Formats: sequence, structure tokens, C-alpha cells
Amino acid sequence: MSICSAPPPPLATEMTNPIPPAISFVARSGTGKTTLLEKLIVELKARGYRVGVFKHDAHKFEIDHPGKDSHRLTHAGADTMLISSANKLAMVKQQTPAPLEQLLADYCHDVDLVLVEGYKSSGLPKIELFRAGFSEQLLCRGATHDPALLAVATDTELQLDVPQLDLNDPARIADFFEAQLNLHPQAKG
Repeated sequence: MSICSAPPPPLATEMTNPIPPAISFVARSGTGKTTLLEKLIVELKARGYRVGVFKHDAHKFEIDHPGKDSHRLTHAGADTMLISSANKLAMVKQQTPAPLEQLLADYCHDVDLVLVEGYKSSGLPKIELFRAGFSEQLLCRGATHDPALLAVATDTELQLDVPQLDLNDPARIADFFEAQLNLHPQAKG
């Protein structure tokens, strides 16, 4: 009888995950990014995509609440705290700032596409939302010219060097970036 010694599994920091296709939706606060993303998620799920969402928060957000066991464990010093039930998993992880691409690779490798809300300074392909009367200048074609801008989803006519999409037509917006990014839903395993 021989005893085989298998090498230990690779550490998480040694694993390399592919970065899934991602597109960022940018706009000034209150323009309707979250509302549009809700509609796009429904549309993309109907098309068979596994969809991830990554939301940027410029403020210190708190997802865990005092009095809950998970908060107590995190507050006690846990670097990573997972809570799970039969159909959900949540993680609270203490982290140092990391590049968006690294976060996408680490946490979104199990989806076909990631819709990113915000991260206007990233190099990701972008669709900017613009509402008439809400703001006077685009973020990506105003004071700066962002070459990653693919289109503007708007409710008005603008003079631009990129296509304009109807802000209120999520199916058309999904058609547009599906073609631009050459996306196809993966077969379910």
C-alpha cells in the first residue's frame, strides 16, 4: 500500500480567473443608472445570460448592521465573513483598494457579463446616460473625452461622435452592447 501525497490546492492569490466581459454605465447621480440596470438584467436573463452587477460606491457603505451576528463577527476582526442560506451567499471582506479588473476577475468569473454601475474613470467600455434638463454636460464628452465611450443612452437629441440609444428602450440598449462586445450566453452546465 502506497501513500500518495497530492500537492495542496493553489492559494487564492495564485489563481488566475479570466475577466468576464463588462460594460460600465455612467452618469451623474440621480440620472437613473440603477433603474436602467434593473431593466437590463431582466432583458439579459430572458436571453439566457448569467449576469453579474458591480456597483461603485464613493462613500463608505455598510452592508452589515449592528446587533446581527455577522456584524459582531466582522467587528471582532474577521477579515472575511461569509453568511449563507439555502439560496444566497453574502461576503463582507476587509480590503485594500484594488483595480476594478482584479475585482471582476476575483468575484465575477462565474457570469457571462458584468454590468458595472459607475467607475467612470475605468477603461471599461461605457454607455453614458443623459437626461434632458438634468445636467448640461456629458461626463465622457464634456471636459474630458473618454475613448471608451460606446454610446449615450438619452431621452433627447445630441450632437455626438457615438451612437445615441433610447434611454427608455432597454432591449435596444442590450442589442447594442451585445453586438459591440460580441456576447453570447454560455451553455448552462
